[in-house]
Amino acid sequence: MFLVNILIFLFVLGLLIFFHEMGHFLAAKAFGIYVERFSLGMPPRLWGFQYGETDYCVGAMPIGGYVKMAGQEDTPRSEEAQEKEFGHIPKERWFSSKPVWQRSIVLVAGPLMNLVLAVGLYGLVVGVGSEVAESKVDSRIGQIEQEAPVRDAALYRIEDPQSPPSELPEEPDAIGWRTGDRIVSLNGERVDNIGDVAFGAITSAGQPRGFVIERRGLDEAPEYYYSVVRPKMMDEGDYPRFGVAPFMTALVNRVFSNSPAEEAGLQEGDIVRAIDGKIVDSQTAVQMVENAPEGEPLELTVDRDGQLLELTLTPRLRGRLDGMVIQPNLLINPDADPEAVPEIAQITPEAAERTGLKRKDRIKAIDGEPATAALVHEIQETRIGEEVELEIHRPSMLLGLRPEERKTVTVEVVPVGNMGLVWGTKTVFHRVPPTQVAPEAFRQAYQALARTGQVLVMLASREVPMTELGGPVMIFQVTTEAADMGWSWLLEITALISVNLCIFNLLPLPVLDGGQLAFAAIEGIRRKPVSQAVWERTQLVGMLLIISLIIFVPYNDIVRWIDNVVP
Repeated sequence: MFLVNILIFLFVLGLLIFFHEMGHFLAAKAFGIYVERFSLGMPPRLWGFQYGETDYCVGAMPIGGYVKMAGQEDTPRSEEAQEKEFGHIPKERWFSSKPVWQRSIVLVAGPLMNLVLAVGLYGLVVGVGSEVAESKVDSRIGQIEQEAPVRDAALYRIEDPQSPPSELPEEPDAIGWRTGDRIVSLNGERVDNIGDVAFGAITSAGQPRGFVIERRGLDEAPEYYYSVVRPKMMDEGDYPRFGVAPFMTALVNRVFSNSPAEEAGLQEGDIVRAIDGKIVDSQTAVQMVENAPEGEPLELTVDRDGQLLELTLTPRLRGRLDGMVIQPNLLINPDADPEAVPEIAQITPEAAERTGLKRKDRIKAIDGEPATAALVHEIQETRIGEEVELEIHRPSMLLGLRPEERKTVTVEVVPVGNMGLVWGTKTVFHRVPPTQVAPEAFRQAYQALARTGQVLVMLASREVPMTELGGPVMIFQVTTEAADMGWSWLLEITALISVNLCIFNLLPLPVLDGGQLAFAAIEGIRRKPVSQAVWERTQLVGMLLIISLIIFVPYNDIVRWIDNVVP
């Protein structure tokens, strides 16, 4: 599997580099510039062929590519060295002999082709269509955090969702967003999913944002509201949030025997639309069931093949180690190995602060008995309300740089209501009409371009820390994860990376295309080239900056990887 992931990564990297260099190559050929080599990959030359005056080849180092043109240098070289290599080529065919406007087009053609690639990939995804998680194309609100600013946000009724009010009334028509509300727009911009809302919070600079909200009951006509909300920091997070999660349809995937769900009459494929009249998704349904008083029945509104049914479910109490999710979980996955060593898969910030435990900590013993998945299951079934002693093992990592740790903590087995089922993920086939493929592809590419630019501005202003920068390791991780989710995800991630490369290469840093464009612009204004001494010094500074990025960005990648792997 690792080999497959490597091949996927190299394919994505090769595609991005090929299109970028193809842009430079085609523009150079169009203006009659002599192109000695078009290489995918860096030297040494591994394989290739000569066609006309150009050597088309593959380099042994699959970490880049280049178009070698007469008279075009990324790093300073003397005129004698250039003459020695390209003296046999007429000077009028040298890159450096071409007018400023032609050289500028050659330079910008590379990043532009990355943008063209992104548009093509977005168009392919939306034109062919694919099966995707409903939440990817749905802007409904799921679970709302306890401290979320939207919980007490004012909502003002509007008739036309396309025309928010210029002035707000003194009294709101409703208070608080709800699960099931659909976000139509944010500051006048269309919202496709909750990811758009999260990005809006990050880039808000703490300023209020205006939303158009669609609200409807189970069988009621929609009502539209306008709501102004200021995002805020929560749970010691790095960025402000509105505190809403995507809507995860409460689709029943499996019903356990002799469970409250089976007794209530729930079946595989049912969708729980509401509990006690309140619209729910899978997360809010779990929350309502877990917090339900013992023995109190809940009224479920269930969609079965398009028909609404009313069922009554009485949750059954079981235990849970306070604030933790333990894997493997034999209740949800009875086929898991019962002798497996249990591990903390999730832990709330409150529980982590109280106990000192972390995600990925292993439970070696419970009350002195060797811990297994079966023992955790038994304790959570039979010792509700009691306290248990956990012996935690945190293994050494990174060749002993982080030493082995052991600790003992006392945790309560808290009672929670349980339904006795497993939720599934609802998927939909998403494809736009043929007439909308091009507009949608351009819209998504423009959105990615604008957001990348916003993030760069925030990096420069320190609103986003430099530790968020990612490099090859991060690209490898996101491409392999996207490939696991399906071909459409892989293409979309590739398109997004291509847009990022477009923007990055246009930055006015020496060595990059943007830096050379800046020199060309100065030459156009001054009517003469920048002096060789200034050019050399500037290139040297640029090289130092690039080398710093080459060191710093992989360091970020490694730190992120360690944070993900190490408890």
